[in-house]
Formats: sequence, structure tokens, C-alpha cells
Amino acid sequence: MSAKALRTAGLYLLPMVFLSLFCLYPLLLMAGYGVTDDSGRLTLKYLSEVLHDRIFRDVITFTIVQAFVSALVTVLLAFPGAYLLARYRFPGRSVIMAASTVPFVLPSLVLAVGFLGIFGAQGLLNGLIADANSYLGTGIPEIGMLYTKRIIVLAHVFFNFPIALRILNSRFENLDVSLENAARSMGSGRIRTFLQVTLPQMRYSLISSFSLVFTFCMLSLGVILVIGGLNHTLEVELFSLFNDLKVHQGSALFIIESLLVMLATGVYLWSSSREGGRSEISLGEGVGRKGSRRSGALQMILISLYIAMVVLVIFGPLIVIVQESLASGDGGITLAWYGEVISRQVDPVLSISPLRAIINSLLFGSLTMLVSVPLAWMTAHLMLRSRFFGKGLLDLMLLFPLGASSIALGYGLVKAYSSGPVELAGNWYLVVLVHSVIAYPLGARAIHSALKAVPENLVKAARSMGASPIEAYFRTVLPLILPGILIAAVFSFAISLGELGATLMVSREAYVTMPVFLYRMIEGGGREIGPMNAFAVILMLITFLSFLGIELGKKAFMRWGMER
Repeated sequence: MSAKALRTAGLYLLPMVFLSLFCLYPLLLMAGYGVTDDSGRLTLKYLSEVLHDRIFRDVITFTIVQAFVSALVTVLLAFPGAYLLARYRFPGRSVIMAASTVPFVLPSLVLAVGFLGIFGAQGLLNGLIADANSYLGTGIPEIGMLYTKRIIVLAHVFFNFPIALRILNSRFENLDVSLENAARSMGSGRIRTFLQVTLPQMRYSLISSFSLVFTFCMLSLGVILVIGGLNHTLEVELFSLFNDLKVHQGSALFIIESLLVMLATGVYLWSSSREGGRSEISLGEGVGRKGSRRSGALQMILISLYIAMVVLVIFGPLIVIVQESLASGDGGITLAWYGEVISRQVDPVLSISPLRAIINSLLFGSLTMLVSVPLAWMTAHLMLRSRFFGKGLLDLMLLFPLGASSIALGYGLVKAYSSGPVELAGNWYLVVLVHSVIAYPLGARAIHSALKAVPENLVKAARSMGASPIEAYFRTVLPLILPGILIAAVFSFAISLGELGATLMVSREAYVTMPVFLYRMIEGGGREIGPMNAFAVILMLITFLSFLGIELGKKAFMRWGMER
């Protein structure tokens, strides 16, 4: 075996061992419960029960339908924005692109709290309706969207909008504009050129963004737990079954969910590869200048309307959370809820203080970065290696956690490592491990996107000037992919801060994180509205400050590199 082959094998070893121990093995263990009885014999009884039970069939159907509708609406909403941002120059374009990142880096439970404040029985909209009915004598009925199917779709659109926007925007910026110019020069109108030239070039990015959003909506948990009511998706049903110790039925349902998610993930990977890596997720500026032009009057009207919509959709729930966290009972402004959260020593339900939950989240987020970013870096390099037999399967395995059920993963880790030579269940590092498993695939996609932009002959040029392989890499490649590495760090920290499903399964009371604490506060009901909103604001601020710190670090490093 050649030295290059040995290096490739060694590079595969660490991420594959990590993935096998802390993802594939626990999930295969859970799948095994779905096709074996208590004595360990193979059986299809539980799969048959799930497929023939009307309640489970309704859950499967609803999960697919809501994911399809959510993904479709998300892509339709993001498509015009991606086009406008890529093709027209206007003030504040970079700000809009940066603001569109907000929903993705925020924990999903913060969004759920915001939706409670807007659409709840005592929420903003019903309050405005009550005032209108009182002062104007109108008879407008209250809005009853909370705990409905519509609110789930709306929440998923909000949460996944930036993903679709960035994928589509990246592709628009890399389109061959000369084809459009040629069509226009031959007499084709603007609309016909768009339909016959531009849109066909976007087809794989549209499929890629749709399939990825579909996957995320299939695996959604926190939002549906809080505002979905009795509308159970597969993840919520798994959470209920495993908590009720109905392991065989839950595992059978997990097998069905995994098949659906693997299909959607496979479509995403296929469509993304067809674009040559241009359908990647990125948290960068994402605002190119290729083919952009100055906006006219009509374009500025459309852009203004779109910006207003984006600002309303993105910041509306967040503004409501802040407002509710400062509201006193007599209609004034108070910081009392923040004081109560910070000063509360021990929560009566969780037996842990809110401050301890905040410290836990910061600690786990930092450790998750240390574990997942190197894994993401190695995985990204492996995805660029030359073709060989079985590479496609290995690449799919490396990105497998992208479509893994967080509930099944967390429960599987507990079942796998509760006894035997390696007992991890109940320890703090199991939380870090499960967060790292969930976080590193998205970071790998970000670094992979950065690596693809590095010229192939750059390292060869450095080597020809006498640099060693390691020195050539650190002097040429690493500075160019550093933005992708820092994006991977943002992903891993943000995902760790917001992760709920797997954390609910693996964490003990001493290791409760902020999302788990916030979820318990939401379960506490009306008496916790003030502290709940204050705690949500604290979680939101920590996420923002962490994201801002990494962004400032990236810019400082880039300035330092340019000065050198």
C-alpha cells in the first residue's frame, strides 16, 4: 500500500471510529429492538403493528405532509429573495443576508416562546383583537392558530428560511450570466429568459434546498412539543414512546422514520453534487457582485417589500419575547423577571438553578466545538479525496448524523453505554458526545465548500518552493479555509446551545442545559410566563454574542493575515 493510501486510510480512521461508536452502533441497537422480541428472535410483529395501527399511520402521514408543505413554502419564499440579493445592488444588502442567519443560529425553543407570545390565548394578536373589539365595537374573533397544523408549518418556514435562502443565493451568484445575455441579445424577453435559461440552471439547487429543509422538518422536535398540541410528528411520537418505555414500538417507528429521512438526505447529497458543491450551506456574507446591477424603481419597490417581510418574519417573534420579558403586571416595564431567573437558587422541578443551566450550556457548547470541528475538518478532506470503490457509501456514512433522529440517538446511547465495560450514561461527557455527533456534519459541509474553492495547484506551488507538506498546507490552504472552519465552529456551538431532543434523553439533573430548562419552564404553565421569556432572552443573547465573537475573530484573523 502506498504512503498516500495509508494517509487516506488514517484520515478515515478517527471519524469512522467516532461515528461507529457514538452514532451507528446506538442507532443500529435501537433499530434492532424494532425487529426482535424480548428473547432476541427476529420478528416483524412490531413493524406490522406500527403500520397497521391507525394512530401511527396518521403520525407518519402528518409528518410527511407537514415536512413537504413546509419545505415547499420555504423554498417559494426564499427563491425571490435569493434572486434579488444576488442580482441587484442596494443599501443594506449585506445586513439583510446577515439578519437571515438569525433563525438558524437561534435555538428552536426560543422561536417557540416567541410564537406563544404572538399566537397564544393571551398573545399579541389576540390582545390587539380584544382592544379593537373593545374600543371600536368590532366583532373580530380570536385567532386560534396555536396548537394547529398551520402554526407548525409557519414555524418551520421561519426556522428553515435562511437555509434555503443561502443555498439558492449561492447558486444564483455562480450562474453563467453570459447565457442569459446571449438569450437577451437574440430577442428573448426577460421573463422568457428567466424561465428557459435561468430557472433550468437552478433546478438542482431547488431540489437540494427543498430536500434539506424537508429533512429538518421531518426531524423537528422542540417547536412541535411546545406549540404543536396534539399534532404529533414521528420525533414527538418517539419521545413519547421511549419515555413510556415502549421500546419495541418506538424502535419500529424509528426504522420507518430513518428510511424516509435517508431517502431525503440521499436526494440532497445527489442534487448538491450535481451542482459541483455550489449548493452548500454557508454563514458567510453570501453577497457576491458577479452579474449584479443597480436596482431601478420597480426593483427597489420589490426589494423594499421583501425586506419588510423578512424583518417582520425574522424579528417579530424575537421582539415579542423581549417585550414580554420586560412587561410588568400593571403594563409598565420591569427587570424583575431577569432578577428572579438569576437569583433563583434551585428550580423546584429540576433541582438545579437557572445559572447552573447557563454554565452547563456554555461549557458543553465549548467542548462540542473542540470535538466536532476537527471531525468536520477531517470529514471535509475525505469528501474531496479521489474516487475509489465504496467511497460514496463512506461519504454517506460520514454525513449520516445529518439525518439521524436525535431522540433515538440519545436513547440509543443510554441503552448502549449503561452497563458493560464502558459506562457513559449519566456522565457529562455523554452530552458532549451526542452534541458533537449532531453538530459535525453541517460543519463538514461548510469546510468542504471552502476547500473546493482552494486552487488545486496551490500546494504544489508551495512544495516546489521547498516547503514541506505540513508547512505548505498551513501556509496556503489553512488561511483560505479558515472562514469555513469558523463557520463550522458557529454551527457546532449554536447546535449545542439549542439541542433539545438528545439532551432530554441523556442528561441528568446536574447536567441540564438551557433548552431543557426552558422546556421545563414552558411546561410549568402561566406562572412562569415572565421568567420563561427572560430566560429565553438570555439564551438568545448568549447565542448572538457567541456568534458575534466568532465573526469578529474571523475578521481579526483575516486582517492579521493580510498585514503579514
